[in-house]
Amino acid sequence: MIIEHNIAMEPKEEYEPLYTKRARYKDLWGGRGRGGSHEATLYALMRLTSKSYARIAFVRKVFRDVKRSLWQDFKDRIDETGTTGFHLNDQDCSGKCLITGNTVTSFGVKAEKGRTAKLKSLAGFNVIIIEEADELTEEEFNTIDDSLRTIKGDEPVIIRIFNPPGRLHWLWKSYNLNEADIYDEQGNKVEGYWKATPKSTVDLLSIFGTYQDNYQNLAKTTLEKWLKYKLTSPEYYWTMIMGLISEGQRGRVYKGWRPITDQEFQDLDIPSIFALDFGWGEAPMALAEVKMSKGRVYGRELMYKPMTLKELAIELCKLGFDKSQKIVADSADPVSINRLRTGWKRGSEGITDQELEKYPQLGKGFNVVGAIKGPGSVNAGIMEVQSREVFITEDSLNWWAEYQNYRWALDVNKNPTNVPEDDNNHLMDDLRYIVTGKGRVF
Repeated sequence: MIIEHNIAMEPKEEYEPLYTKRARYKDLWGGRGRGGSHEATLYALMRLTSKSYARIAFVRKVFRDVKRSLWQDFKDRIDETGTTGFHLNDQDCSGKCLITGNTVTSFGVKAEKGRTAKLKSLAGFNVIIIEEADELTEEEFNTIDDSLRTIKGDEPVIIRIFNPPGRLHWLWKSYNLNEADIYDEQGNKVEGYWKATPKSTVDLLSIFGTYQDNYQNLAKTTLEKWLKYKLTSPEYYWTMIMGLISEGQRGRVYKGWRPITDQEFQDLDIPSIFALDFGWGEAPMALAEVKMSKGRVYGRELMYKPMTLKELAIELCKLGFDKSQKIVADSADPVSINRLRTGWKRGSEGITDQELEKYPQLGKGFNVVGAIKGPGSVNAGIMEVQSREVFITEDSLNWWAEYQNYRWALDVNKNPTNVPEDDNNHLMDDLRYIVTGKGRVF
């Protein structure tokens, strides 16, 4: 596909394949400062001003992020190239080229207050540009991918822009990962980083870049600061700056955990304590079994899915829970703790006689106590966990997913803070409840 453009829209040489090579998926990824968003929005401008049909969507995890990123970049491209003939709406981040009739619209994948996700309405689009594509879940991306099926204009394309996530991220299913041959300032080989090349079986164009491909557009002070990270923050340097793939997310809270088999966990002659993190709506009820001994913590995931409190209680019955097993639960919900502790009586709202007969423990209740919480308890609990060796069963898949993605919140410069994100932390909270509760609640 050759896109018509004027000299002011001339793409950078390394991004030429974006315009000339056909592929359903086109990944623009790598380190910071590579110019990926710049080129993607320039591509959008070219498509919109070309004669062939183009209906473009700018996509982020949440809609509000589009306005300050892709949408602003797109308007910058219009100004830089002197392009005219556009009607733009900053309120919903949409626009139309009055000459060609081609349009651009913006979407958020995740519903927000006052705004719902409307991914089904992507059916008529033939260009999707996703910034920070690693923020999306595989299911969310597949929903977008499945909706892109129009036969109007050129074949549909999805452009994904991202800094490299951890090596277990779903994005790497389309790539082969090979260990990177890199060295520190002393000439020592650095382990634990990978490079990625697309699999030949996937309809994918991969364009990798770093600041070295775009240094002429970056301030000298910025480059100097980034280079210092090689000594002061090597993981940040190799991943965020040089675009290599590490074991997990930037600013991860935990590292070094090791897998054990379910049988090895069961064979441990150590008493079990159970922890429960309440989840409401789409959030999961997360139940974990934990064993502790001599600076080591062993965990097994027992439950991880959205459900009502009554459904949770029925699941506890199915798992064989009674008053003899102590469960340390999120103390932020004392009403739910009390209901689980006292049980459901005949005639209670939402309970049937048949359910009480089938699950008699529902009427007896469970041994549930509130976790120790208070100011600073989250960080204190994290420090307690970090001081121990942690082993999680191999089949605790949601726990391993949280392990890879639970991280410290990043500041405006994408540097880790000392405040953990309130996400990917349901089983992580369970672990905190146990390590901080020993000697206090059990």
